[in-house]
Amino acid sequence: MRLAGCWSVVTLLLAVTALASGQTPLEEPHNQMQHDRGPALPERPSALRKALLLLREGKTAEARVELNDLLKAAPEDAEIWYQIARSHLLDYYRERDLTKRRIALGLAMESLNGAIKKNPDHIPALRAKAILHARSELLYYDPNLAFELASKIAKLEPNANGYLLSLSEWMSGEVRFVQEGGHRVPHDPMIGIDRSVELLERVIDSTMPYSDEEAAALFMMASTLSKRGNFQESNKYFAQAAARSKSADKTAEILREVGANLYRQGQYVDAASQFYQTLQWRMNSVDQWLFWISLKQLKGGLPPLPQNVIFPATEVKVDPANPPLLAFENMAPELGLDRKDGNGTVGWGDYDGDGKLDVFLAGSGNFIGVYHNDGGKFHEVTEEVGLAKVPSGYSLNLIDYDNDGKLDLYISLNGWSGPLRNKLFHNVGGKFVDVSKQSGADDPGDGFISLWGDLDNDGFLDLVIANGVLKDGSVPQIYHNNGNGTFTNITKAAGLDEPPIYGAIGVALGDYDKDGKLDILINGLEPAPNRLYHNDGNLHFTNVAEQAGVVQPSHNGFVCFFVDYNNDGWPDILTTSLADWNSTVEGLKQGYRPANLKAVHPDSNRLFRNNGNGTFTDVTWEAKLYFPMGTMGAGVGDLDNDGCIDFYFGTGDPQMSRLEPNRFFHNNCDGTFSDLTNYVGFARPGNKGHGVAFIDIDEDGDLDLYAQLGGHYPGDWANNAFYRNLRGNQNNWLQIDLTGVKSNRFAVGAQVTAKAGGFTVYREVKGSSGFGSTEPYRVHLGLAKHQTIDSLEIRWPSGLVQKFSGVAANQAIALKEGDENWSKVR
Repeated sequence: MRLAGCWSVVTLLLAVTALASGQTPLEEPHNQMQHDRGPALPERPSALRKALLLLREGKTAEARVELNDLLKAAPEDAEIWYQIARSHLLDYYRERDLTKRRIALGLAMESLNGAIKKNPDHIPALRAKAILHARSELLYYDPNLAFELASKIAKLEPNANGYLLSLSEWMSGEVRFVQEGGHRVPHDPMIGIDRSVELLERVIDSTMPYSDEEAAALFMMASTLSKRGNFQESNKYFAQAAARSKSADKTAEILREVGANLYRQGQYVDAASQFYQTLQWRMNSVDQWLFWISLKQLKGGLPPLPQNVIFPATEVKVDPANPPLLAFENMAPELGLDRKDGNGTVGWGDYDGDGKLDVFLAGSGNFIGVYHNDGGKFHEVTEEVGLAKVPSGYSLNLIDYDNDGKLDLYISLNGWSGPLRNKLFHNVGGKFVDVSKQSGADDPGDGFISLWGDLDNDGFLDLVIANGVLKDGSVPQIYHNNGNGTFTNITKAAGLDEPPIYGAIGVALGDYDKDGKLDILINGLEPAPNRLYHNDGNLHFTNVAEQAGVVQPSHNGFVCFFVDYNNDGWPDILTTSLADWNSTVEGLKQGYRPANLKAVHPDSNRLFRNNGNGTFTDVTWEAKLYFPMGTMGAGVGDLDNDGCIDFYFGTGDPQMSRLEPNRFFHNNCDGTFSDLTNYVGFARPGNKGHGVAFIDIDEDGDLDLYAQLGGHYPGDWANNAFYRNLRGNQNNWLQIDLTGVKSNRFAVGAQVTAKAGGFTVYREVKGSSGFGSTEPYRVHLGLAKHQTIDSLEIRWPSGLVQKFSGVAANQAIALKEGDENWSKVR
């Protein structure tokens, strides 16, 4: 170690001296004779030799001159075509100008196609082309084609175990292959997993026993089987991998993965034993946490434990004399809604007009499911309503795009799934008809969150899609509703001409400056920044993120919201982000608190307070929302009817041993939030969270919470939960059904302001939010202890403002745009 350190110092001094003299560290001084000290290299004559040496020196233009001359003489030579492709790839990786990079990559692809056309079995060209199609950020993403090419290489090189291992690792990851027939859905995660298992078996059966390749294959097989849900079989392979482990870190990793498998099987004592053994190899916070939550699943008290293995978990602090009105029980099993979905979303709405709210569910590996509300129970009616075998997506928008009073369905299909066009289904008498293509709303991008709102206040809902989760060149899009059942893509004309490297997952609609026009927020997905597009009118938008003060460090952004958290009547901004596992665990420790705003983790969720003048202030630190967590999905709603919006965060990172709690932060109504995750019982470590919806399903005046649970891989699936609210209606409330006339039928974008004394509650009607979830359009207002609303103001998207006074609490009312009186629903 001392020698290595001295060598580093000498190397650094030589480099500094060389730079000071204008030379590179490897240059000989000009006043010394330039010559090699060893014997001359042997000659390797070949027609390509000169071009190859030029490529090694990075002289790509000169090399292409040579290669093109050679190509004239031998146009059928695949190797020349391949070397031309390499020259363009060298330019691509060295070039910084995005346009020139794109051109270079395109020329490389053309040359690779030329090489394969001349020789379909040219392995280097096949391999390069497979890589280009496997990496989405290169803008030629096509996992099916990449697999096809890679499979051919595997046949041509059956014993290339290193290549097969790399291919297996890629296939068993979050690659969504598309394959019709024989699978649950076209982009079933099992497609890649099973292909990976097949290749890994070939490697294991052909490698040298106890070689590095065999050890890697055994570990990878174990990990892949864990993703598949074959936990016992997985642990057998982990045991073999452990026997071949040559490092403490790898042994600890294996023990951790075995423990996670046991945890998922409900074998908590054995899981805790594995995590305890891991701590003997190396004390660390992650395994402390895993050991701790395994023991917490056991009934009875904890056994005596060494202090150094006990995770210093945050303790819930509530006033026992005045506990929060937060108590819940899971009613999903009794209602028939505890389906296993994987990572997906949920939509609530009365699709058949019978007055009862039905539910639409989506998840990885499943087709969508539609469940009819029979009044106390739900039963599946997917096939009956015409939606059988419809692939799941990451948005389930139940919206009335043609103002006929019936909820239609829009699904943002692509996400991470590859080339699938989004779907629009028209509701015709409770049956859904696919009108995707003829409507023009079948966006082809890798869409994630899709939202609806009337961007030009013409009475029809427009469509905004957050494309670009794969960084494959697709970007957020806007589709204008033409009012005749068709849509026009107006993205560039509207001012959203975003770079192809941007992309997005999260988008939100809201009127942040209350000028009566919906604005667009796009949460930054690193390296892209946040974008806040101000609605200038006439379907044009201007990005004002920087001047509005909604910039934040580069982050792994997911869902986002416009929401008035502090009841000042102005919509604030909440952005979420997925943090790494180690940082997340540190944030779970008691007393975690960054020193100041600058010290907040870049991937923490962020809260921006609306200053009421077109600008925002980052209040994440002072609001006590500075905890890093693996947020993917989230929802906002007032669960205890104190009038202040609470936050639920679904944590969904696909890492199998990331047994992370979903989080709940209670709004203290003083500008701060308290982590009451363990108090309310929403945590469920190991049950990942995505789609969230707040709904008063039992119509008792408080919001219940439907949480779509589970991760991407089948081994990570979990039963969905539906938490019945047991105490929230001890505070007062008001619910309002709005019907637009000049505005869109369900009043999406309407602004509701209720005042009682000095108390204000502000809400906007949303056309879906969060992780593509659709909540009931009924406006829910928590009123704390106020029994009467002094002033109730409705600002309709059409611009009409209506005011009512003396509205009693604890009832549901209906308001029709323009009517002077409201009616009581219940």
